[in-house]
Amino acid sequence: MVEDWLHRLLCLNVSNTKVLPCGFPYPPECELYYVNRDTLMCYHKVSEVFLQQLMSLYVSSHYKNTPNDLQLLSDAPAHHLFALLPPQDPSSDKVLPEILAVVQVCLEGEISKESVTASLTRGQRSSGDLIPWTISQQFQEAGFATLSGARVVRIATHPDYQKQGYGTRALQLLTEYYSGNIPCVDETSAPTTAPLVDDSTIDEQTDVLVPRSNMPHLLWKLSERRPEKLDYLGVSYGMTSDLYRFWKKNGYSPVYLRQTPNDLTGEHTCIMLKLVHSEFSGSWLEKFNEDFKRRFVNLLGFQFSSFTPATALNIVAERKDQRKVKALSAAEVTFMFSPYDIQRLEKYSENMVDYHLIVDLVPKVAQIYFLNRLEISMTAAQLAILLGLGLQFKTVEKISSEIDLPVGQVLGLFNRVVRKVVKQLMAIKVAAIEKTIPMPARMPVFEPTEETVDETLAAAAQEVTEQQRAALEELKTMDLSKYAITGTDAEWDDALAGKSGKPGGVSIKSAKKRKAQNIPDEDEFKTKKKRKDKPHRHHK
Repeated sequence: MVEDWLHRLLCLNVSNTKVLPCGFPYPPECELYYVNRDTLMCYHKVSEVFLQQLMSLYVSSHYKNTPNDLQLLSDAPAHHLFALLPPQDPSSDKVLPEILAVVQVCLEGEISKESVTASLTRGQRSSGDLIPWTISQQFQEAGFATLSGARVVRIATHPDYQKQGYGTRALQLLTEYYSGNIPCVDETSAPTTAPLVDDSTIDEQTDVLVPRSNMPHLLWKLSERRPEKLDYLGVSYGMTSDLYRFWKKNGYSPVYLRQTPNDLTGEHTCIMLKLVHSEFSGSWLEKFNEDFKRRFVNLLGFQFSSFTPATALNIVAERKDQRKVKALSAAEVTFMFSPYDIQRLEKYSENMVDYHLIVDLVPKVAQIYFLNRLEISMTAAQLAILLGLGLQFKTVEKISSEIDLPVGQVLGLFNRVVRKVVKQLMAIKVAAIEKTIPMPARMPVFEPTEETVDETLAAAAQEVTEQQRAALEELKTMDLSKYAITGTDAEWDDALAGKSGKPGGVSIKSAKKRKAQNIPDEDEFKTKKKRKDKPHRHHK
């Protein structure tokens, strides 16, 4: 009897979850409710049934559960509990609805800056407030701990309803609740809590454990409770590829990844944050995320070299529409790559040299790409190859086995990557040279012609035709008799037959007489020549 009572009291008999009769409701139709923990722990029959369902979800979704979790849920004042329930039928006589998902959050932060600064100076940290202390120590930013946040301690979905969108729906409503997008019915009132009991009035000998009366409702609509004012929502969990994609899909950004794995699970602890107020967007969280990615890229060759390409790409790679590329300048390209480096990359892209000739340049290429300094597109396989070779320092054979591709195909895909990189680097250098070329003070303005090329050609053809017609009319009015060829047919026949008496020529006697020309005789020519040769006399 005692063991059975103890098992029911500590919820140790909830290892199996029951099949829910509600079917699979549409996730957007499900609603999130705030669970009043005072009523949940009041030992009422209905509350006990709800608590058993809740703890069964905890046990089925987590590898490690202890009775301390139940004590923490009941006593910790900073912890709050939310339950995702299916749509309710008002005409139904059900006492309790089925639980699709449970979210447990813990309020953290609002630590004085002086306390954080003093602790960081001594290299110490207080217990509790996991995210504020970790992030403040990681970035040496004491002001972060002064912000108010909530850490998702647990999110558990019924095993039959996992990967159906119910966990995402619960986080979506939780974000809207703490963002203030769900209006409260009564802004001036807070939810009713159970009356506090003075310890001095309790008699351990005569006190009887009975359910308390006049308890508030077990489930509260989110519009019936005023939310705490928060700056961010956060989560800390053991890093896996599936969990990272889940939190990333729900808008959380990574800011911390522990370098040493957990001794029990072998997983690296990851912290991700999400802003709940739009006025904080584009500020400290983006800077933390950029610094985290830069450090993670540099550490992939050390503590995180055991990550699979899929897990590492989930963290460092971004979608094309989300990439914010800050292109390299020509000075940065010259600093990072010498002319010999560019020539080696170019020769490899042309299949003129072996891969080993550019091994030393692959880390630089990988870093500038994954830090969003190159605007080129790649396939998932090319990204995995570039990350494995350049950041994790793996061999081609190791990458071939991890992505299940032949070695020759891996090298072929990598060659295409180098080809794109060389083209981008050369474009940057060419653009810088073009800027140094002086441009004319005033560029000519080119305007479109009033008529098309066909119209221009047709007009020119019409003009030539008219000129030819005018020339033809002029020829018709001219006297062409002076251009007539003399001689009869008999004379032409004799001339062509060689009877003209002049070998190698054709001669026809002209019918016209030439005009006499004044040709000087020989004596006159000699007299003129003597006059030219006679010297002139000069008179004194």
